[in-house]
Amino acid sequence: MPKTSLISVLWAFFLVIAVVCLVLALATAGGEPSDAATSVLVFGSYSALIFSMFSAIFSLLGLSFSLNTSVGRPLTLFTAVVSTGLLAVSTGLHLSGPTSPQTNAPALAAAFLMVLRAFGVVLLPPRGDLSGVPQAAWSVLLALLAAGTWWWVLDRTEAPAALAAALLLSWPQLIDGINAFADKVFHKAALAAGARDIAPGAFTKVAHARDILIDKAAVMSGPNLMVTNVMAFNNEPKTLLAVAASAEAGSTHPVAQALRELASQWQVALKMPDRFEPTPGLGVVALLGGQTVVIGTTDLLKRLKIDSFTADAIARSLEADGKTVLRVAVGGRVVGVLGLEGTLRQDAGVAGMALRKEGLVPWLFSGDSPNTRSALAGMLGLELTDDPKPGETAPEAASRCFPDTPPLVLTLSQDRMALELREGATPGKDGTDARHSPLAVSDTDDIGAFPALKALAMRRNLLAVHARRLLSGLWLFAGLCGALTLLPLSAAPVLFAVCLAVLWTFARFSIAYTLHRNT
Repeated sequence: MPKTSLISVLWAFFLVIAVVCLVLALATAGGEPSDAATSVLVFGSYSALIFSMFSAIFSLLGLSFSLNTSVGRPLTLFTAVVSTGLLAVSTGLHLSGPTSPQTNAPALAAAFLMVLRAFGVVLLPPRGDLSGVPQAAWSVLLALLAAGTWWWVLDRTEAPAALAAALLLSWPQLIDGINAFADKVFHKAALAAGARDIAPGAFTKVAHARDILIDKAAVMSGPNLMVTNVMAFNNEPKTLLAVAASAEAGSTHPVAQALRELASQWQVALKMPDRFEPTPGLGVVALLGGQTVVIGTTDLLKRLKIDSFTADAIARSLEADGKTVLRVAVGGRVVGVLGLEGTLRQDAGVAGMALRKEGLVPWLFSGDSPNTRSALAGMLGLELTDDPKPGETAPEAASRCFPDTPPLVLTLSQDRMALELREGATPGKDGTDARHSPLAVSDTDDIGAFPALKALAMRRNLLAVHARRLLSGLWLFAGLCGALTLLPLSAAPVLFAVCLAVLWTFARFSIAYTLHRNT
């Protein structure tokens, strides 16, 4: 049986037992044989207490699977600690004098707390946006104030019941899972907008992001480049093309593919190089016919101490048009310049403006020269990062340029078949993010899915704020009613269901508003 199925079965098994024990605890809460069947009072006057203990223990066993992750653990552990304290209160009351319904109230509240927490974690898995511990601490304070008021001012026999009801009814069971409910609803809207494979927690991370680094490859209409300029200094253009295409005859890089395609169109014969050494981000060095051929940027030529002054002067005019310019040197002397360009997506500029509208600052990542990058950024309406390092990838640039608050990174997938939205993080050796899978994916022709995802994420966060305020008010009101003994402990499941209904209503209303605004 798969591991996930086994966990689900065990969770259901433990929760069934916990609920059964809770029902038995409620049935025996009167503490006398006249209040329940004698066969149910298997532990005598301690039956309600012991059944409540069993219910809390089996609920904790059901929750143990969720304790392996830090998300949701703080409130779960706090709930377990408070439940243990309530059980201790009931135990002390049992040992100190005659039993009564009020004596078992704290134990019943402990069982309810654990059972509802177990159901809450499964129905609305915590997302880590809010721990819920501060709100739970306020519930404890309210319960202590209620118990103290009844003990010292009103009727001290009602103090245990007031303590239990105030704590149980004001407990923020769903507060760290509010965004999980919103995720379920907004996930469908994100799919309709073109995003897919949305990772858990993606809405939170996208909503909190303030910058997005866009890889140049993500805004091109395809992976292919086209050679637009073959400028030979002393030889014929065909000779320059033959040298350049032959030097890269064995490469799979898009530049090499563009050179070979043009060579085929010009019917230029190619040779295989004797040696081929690629330099990521800079160019290549090859040995062809006994001569060293260098094809690359001015940085590569400077590294090899090759003068490229004349080529640089010619390259500036091409780079101003957003073209990628490569210098070609043979035998330590520059013999020509190659200009290449790709086709920008028609909606690339619109996507940049849409991202700005949603509160994201779009930055361009490109390994081209400063002039080329500046021209592309101007065409697309994007900001420019610091000059990239040789061979640097977009995730690496994100970590270097934004060390404090890593941005989102929009890149082309390795198979060049999809666009991927990632967190800015340190990439692995293969250039991919070693720690995180993509937050979301879209088809290559649907870059507009990501501004829509940001809009949905912001709306989802706003929904969570409003829902949290409403639920907090509802819990406070219920807790006050419990403190005044106006509501019984059995109202807790009803309150739990009401909270779920409130979240459903908020999510439906919010998503309808968002879709209406975007149409």
